[in-house]
Amino acid sequence: MPKYRSDVGATVIELLIAMTVVVTLGAISVPRAASVVDAGRARQAAVFLGSRFRLARQQAVTFGANVGVVFDYAGGRWLVRVCHDGSRNGLRRADIQSGSDPCPDGPHSLGDLFPGVEIAVDPQLRGPAGEPGSPDPVRFGSSDIASFSPVGTCTAGSIFLRSRGGAQYAVRIAGVTGRLRVLWHEAIAGWRER
Repeated sequence: MPKYRSDVGATVIELLIAMTVVVTLGAISVPRAASVVDAGRARQAAVFLGSRFRLARQQAVTFGANVGVVFDYAGGRWLVRVCHDGSRNGLRRADIQSGSDPCPDGPHSLGDLFPGVEIAVDPQLRGPAGEPGSPDPVRFGSSDIASFSPVGTCTAGSIFLRSRGGAQYAVRIAGVTGRLRVLWHEAIAGWRER
């Protein structure tokens, strides 16, 4: 006849040990998970900006007129919009303000779309091509417009994004080819393509 234990279960000490292990593992994994979410938002914002650049280039080629991604600094934050050269004399801020160059897409605030992410750069951080650091996160000349022509060329430049936790991304466009690259800054390795 088999013997059955009548005292199956856990002691208070065993229960306390199990709870300690669970709490310790949680304390280790929660900050790491928050860091991953934070960096993920910055990456998503960079991909979103990349899609605005691709949209502008595609529309410029399709419509046979300049189309640009316009960056405006207003109310302490950067706004992004896609504008068309309606007057056919080049995409210009004066024409955008007068309405002759319409902006059908935007303005978008990245902080609203991707909480904790802003168009910003660490001014001490060297650029992806080794250029000296700068506090300016939008580097498309003095107009802050990445303009695409009907043949697919564009204003060369970069835009920098930073998450609340410090994850730094850059979206770069080559002028002649219109090639777009999304880069991430890693503390040890520097800028890497994503």
